[in-house]
Amino acid sequence: MPTIANQPDLIISLSQNRVGLLLLENPEAGISEWHTSFKVDNIFLEDQIAHFIDLALLENPALMEYFTCVEIVVLDRPNFFISKRLPDSGTLGEVASKYLRLRKGDSLNTDEAVNDKVNCYTLPTETIGMFKEYYSNIGCHHLTSILWNNFSAQQSKPGQDITRLYYTIQDDSLIVLGEKNEELIYSKTFLIRDQADLFYYTIACSRMLKSQQHWLVILPGGNGKFEMPGDSILKIDGRLTLPSMQIMLSQYKVCAS
Repeated sequence: MPTIANQPDLIISLSQNRVGLLLLENPEAGISEWHTSFKVDNIFLEDQIAHFIDLALLENPALMEYFTCVEIVVLDRPNFFISKRLPDSGTLGEVASKYLRLRKGDSLNTDEAVNDKVNCYTLPTETIGMFKEYYSNIGCHHLTSILWNNFSAQQSKPGQDITRLYYTIQDDSLIVLGEKNEELIYSKTFLIRDQADLFYYTIACSRMLKSQQHWLVILPGGNGKFEMPGDSILKIDGRLTLPSMQIMLSQYKVCAS
């Protein structure tokens, strides 16, 4: 079993079209579990996100409390894994520009990963600064980092030179991770408009990566708007039910002292 640290008090999820807030239950402080979400029109713009956080604060004043640990989970920002030795060498920005669109005003974020790797992705610097005005001790991690940390701890692993794809649906997005020889070889999020999109992307990823195994990953809450195709479209070799996001974050030890 993975070592579990403290769970976050508040989780803020960010995607290209939605902002979500999950306030965890704290009986000692008289706080009940509460969640809400808002649609956004422009990805990660600080003024729009701040507007919706202000609405959430008016709706639930408990969000104004001091929290020991607040965590942002980035759901669908482009990302790539690389050796953790590279950031120490000072050349990470140069390498990242080959894989990521690093725009003016963006910050390059890195998450710790297994096997001496880090996950790299960008976020607007002003957006992160805006969040710190609300919660000064806020942290930020990519969903891919959290999922891969969980997958890496699983007992069932694909055999040598076997490519396994993990598929999961979050709201209207399909998240695909690919594993081979205990390395993450693929990570991509697709916006799904209808069931045909879902069929197309699942099959396209399988053919492109020549995968031999396909696993369906089930996130708690079952809030995906679409259902994965049955075995007639894509053979599902295994199913993995994940713990709650707060437990996965604690396994990732985001709130460790």
